[in-house]
Amino acid sequence: MSLRVFTAIDLSPQVVGAMQAFQRKFAEQIPPILRWTKAEQLHITLKFVGALQEDHLAPIMSHLERALQNQPCFPLDFREAGIFPNLQSPRILWIGLLPSHELQAIYRINESIFKEYGYAPEKRPFQAHITIGRFKDKCGFNDLQMFRNVYFTLQKHFKAIQKVEHLTFYESTLTPHGAAYKICDTITFQA
Repeated sequence: MSLRVFTAIDLSPQVVGAMQAFQRKFAEQIPPILRWTKAEQLHITLKFVGALQEDHLAPIMSHLERALQNQPCFPLDFREAGIFPNLQSPRILWIGLLPSHELQAIYRINESIFKEYGYAPEKRPFQAHITIGRFKDKCGFNDLQMFRNVYFTLQKHFKAIQKVEHLTFYESTLTPHGAAYKICDTITFQA
């Protein structure tokens, strides 16, 4: 049997609240062309595994705990909005972060541990971000133009800081109402 799992950095309630306020600023000024990410789904994904063998779950969690047992807490500085892949064909609206050596190191540890168990590493370079909205499939030219105008006004207006105290290992189950997350493990960092 296989499980949909991912590792992530959870966001503080203050950062989630700031992101929801930012989402509302957009929603008040644009047509309904985005599906907004729910508060409980706002996080920084480090590694997503679409099908993890169930007997790998406990060993990988244990391996991650050992590898991160001395990881100190560290700050993250959230800045500005961005678009994937580009403004001409937008799919994702996201919030970015200033570069963090600690976050990069944790990402590399994740990748190497999952690779040891036979899970392919991510092909694209890691770009830490939080998806705050996904564009609906059919957006008209005028709707996209209105979005772009608002985007250029608001994009640089998001700023938030938080201390990262743990990494969370989640199981994700697809339901008719979207993905439901269950915490498998939390790895607490050194205070």
